[in-house]
Amino acid sequence: MAKEKAAPETTSDSVEVTTSKPVKPNVLEVAAPLISSKVDGTITPPRIPGSTMKVDARMDAGDITFTFETKEKPGPQFEPIIDSSGESGARQTAIPQNYLTLAMGFTLLVSYKGTSQGKPAESLVEEAGVSFYSADESEALAPRLHHRKIVHNTPTYDMKDHEGDEQVNVPVPYLAKAGDKLYCTIATEQDAARHVFYHLVTGYTLTEEDASGGRVLHFFIRRGWLVRRKAWRVLTIQTGWITSGLPADGPADVPAHLETQLPANALEIQYRDSVALIVDPGIDKLPPHLRQSVLYNREWHLNPALTKNGGEVDVPNLDTYAGDHVCFTLSGAGHDAKPLGCVTIANDGDMATVELSACDIACFFNKKMTLSYTLEFPNGEEPQTSPEQVVTVSAPEFPHSGIEQATGTVLDLRTFAGDATALVPVWDYAECSKCCWMWITGEYEGGAAYRFDVLVGAPVTDEWKESGVDAPILRADLKKLADCSEFKLHFAVSFCEAIGLENAHEFPAQTFKIEQEPLVLTPPKVTEAVGTDLTAYNGRHGVHVEVDYVGNQSKHSISVCWKRPNGTCWPLVSKPGSSSGAVIFALPAEAVIESMGTTVEIVYTVTTACKVQTSPPLNLTISLPVRLETPNALEAVPARTQNGVLDLRTFTGNAHSLEDTMWFLRAGHICWLDATGTKKDGTPYSFPVYAARVITAGELTAGVAGPLLRSELDKLGDATHLTFVFRVATDGSANKSNAVVCPSRVLIVRVITMVTETFENLAGGYYPVGTILNTPLMTVSHSSATLGVHGAFSSEPGMTSGNAIAFSCYVGEGHLPPQQVVFALKAGYQRIELAYMRHVYYGRFEYFSASGDKLGERVLSAGFPMNSWIDFSAPSGQLITKIVVTTEQHSYTDNWRLYS
Repeated sequence: MAKEKAAPETTSDSVEVTTSKPVKPNVLEVAAPLISSKVDGTITPPRIPGSTMKVDARMDAGDITFTFETKEKPGPQFEPIIDSSGESGARQTAIPQNYLTLAMGFTLLVSYKGTSQGKPAESLVEEAGVSFYSADESEALAPRLHHRKIVHNTPTYDMKDHEGDEQVNVPVPYLAKAGDKLYCTIATEQDAARHVFYHLVTGYTLTEEDASGGRVLHFFIRRGWLVRRKAWRVLTIQTGWITSGLPADGPADVPAHLETQLPANALEIQYRDSVALIVDPGIDKLPPHLRQSVLYNREWHLNPALTKNGGEVDVPNLDTYAGDHVCFTLSGAGHDAKPLGCVTIANDGDMATVELSACDIACFFNKKMTLSYTLEFPNGEEPQTSPEQVVTVSAPEFPHSGIEQATGTVLDLRTFAGDATALVPVWDYAECSKCCWMWITGEYEGGAAYRFDVLVGAPVTDEWKESGVDAPILRADLKKLADCSEFKLHFAVSFCEAIGLENAHEFPAQTFKIEQEPLVLTPPKVTEAVGTDLTAYNGRHGVHVEVDYVGNQSKHSISVCWKRPNGTCWPLVSKPGSSSGAVIFALPAEAVIESMGTTVEIVYTVTTACKVQTSPPLNLTISLPVRLETPNALEAVPARTQNGVLDLRTFTGNAHSLEDTMWFLRAGHICWLDATGTKKDGTPYSFPVYAARVITAGELTAGVAGPLLRSELDKLGDATHLTFVFRVATDGSANKSNAVVCPSRVLIVRVITMVTETFENLAGGYYPVGTILNTPLMTVSHSSATLGVHGAFSSEPGMTSGNAIAFSCYVGEGHLPPQQVVFALKAGYQRIELAYMRHVYYGRFEYFSASGDKLGERVLSAGFPMNSWIDFSAPSGQLITKIVVTTEQHSYTDNWRLYS
């Protein structure tokens, strides 16, 4: 057991104990120091404060060094003390209090050295035993239970007086210092061969605050240890201190009845307080804990992802002791209580832990499980039941199901034959599964809800538990789903012994999009056609394209392409399909007109939610129009007659063409009118009446009209044939080769003949009034001034050649008096064109018929061009026989052209 050292052994008389040291040469030996607190060879705790040392009276005033050590080894270590007070003689030096408390339980050896009479001096060694607190003092220093009381004159501790652990109050000795270590054990069942011990304090180190004086330390006996004690036994508190700063030794090897389990080198408080124990067997038990659960919103929750291989149930902070027997139980609504196993505690403080299997956990997915335990003490009577711990168990994150033939999330029935295969990967807790269900939800083509089962309450086989579920999905069931619609694949599984779908756990439904097999599309039809042939005239009011096919329904979108000549499709608005019959698309007559004489490709495209299909084409052959009009010349006689006469002599100016309107003409069409005939020299001659002309809206009712230029007609030979051909491009292009060609019109042309007068037969000279000049075509006379015949000059080519008629010769230059010259024609002419040169001031040309009627005139005043062609045509039915020319300057005329 621990030492009860009161003091080291000393002699009984009062003689000071000193120890001689070997004498060193030249060193003076002086008396050992006298310790003031030493009495009978011992220093007791009450005398320690204020202890001093007195040296030999022969010591000089120099420094004196004191050395401390203990006789017993090992012992505490001391620093030397140097007295530098400068006093000579028997000076007294204070001993530090902590030196003496360090030496408690040891024999202290003290010596000093310095100088005496100027020589080195060393003292003898003083021995003093330093005792620990006496039995009288120890009663006040002994620890006591806080709830200790006297019952029938017996110190008693009744556990029923309070809850929780019992406080032990430990007084701090009055000489304690920081660094002292406290040890305290509690012994009970002293009637047994070996006592039962509780280690209350093991090596607690005092702080400066703890050692500040008069303090009481508080430690606690675990209630769990107390309740396990035998009733009416005694608790004895044993306390020891190590003040030397040395490490603690092991307990002393002593007989069992003397055992304290305090360190062998601890100084024991001699008084040991003992109390009778009244046991309260009840204990505050904590609820069990599932290690993988988490406290959330003041409730315990379990994520099953953490317990796929099972969990562990324990009781953290349960005060366990060897021999305790702990049994765990699992229960919950709808489940009988199930024992999880028992644990017998081998060592104090061991934690009681049992395994909770994954399949036990699976029984409580999306439910609450209840954990509890019973605790039985070796000395107890009945097992005690713990509070329950309720844990809410979530369902695992189950995997999505799949379909083996799906590409991503699209199941396309075109890509495989036969049934599809549903797959469910192995899920967590699969080994605990009981039954499973699989079904598909979607919609029919009409939009109604559609559901069919794949598995119904099928037992989960060992193979499925190891490799996952695979099950066939009948193709016939899949084909009932609406094309391009979404459907969901559902899967659910039950655990434990549950066999109904209502108790199963559904996996996340996987959404797929289904694409049915392609539609079988037939070519479209045209209502107005016979098979693939359409008479253009039958489409004069437009045509109708009929679309119908197996599977036609309102969710489909149908678009028709009537291929136009330019390669584009005729613009038509898409229409929804119809389950009640064909969908009709109306096209205007223009669609027929622009493709007359060609074969049109007509297709339709069906667009569903996920696919686009185009039908085979209807190659529709459209005839050319047969009701065509022949072009006309409005001046021809008889009108609108083949081989009629177009007599240019019967009218002046241009002739006029007219193409009567036809049912298929449209504003914007490009048309051509070509004329082909024979020139005067007998060679063929063609000219366009108009080319690439755009038909206007007004011409759709009035007909297409255009001038037949006389300049072109005049080139034709007399009594020759003139053929007109009208063409119109109805395809929207300006491509003449694609135009519709109308029947040709043939006319006989009668043309105007032209003769010329150049006055070359006249002799040059100057002719007075009264002279008549005679040419093959006319006679020329004048009534005033002189008329000349000679050459002229013109900057305009073709106006003169050789002789010319010169007006007002020899009269002078400048503005002259009027001269009138009469040109009497020997025949009548429809038109006369002549050159008039050197005009400055005034010139007038008057035209008369054979009856003397004035047909018209041309007047040139100042400012007109100097050189001009004067052209005049007689009104219809009239002929020019005379021209009267009046001039007021010297000017010329030449190169007459006369048309008959």
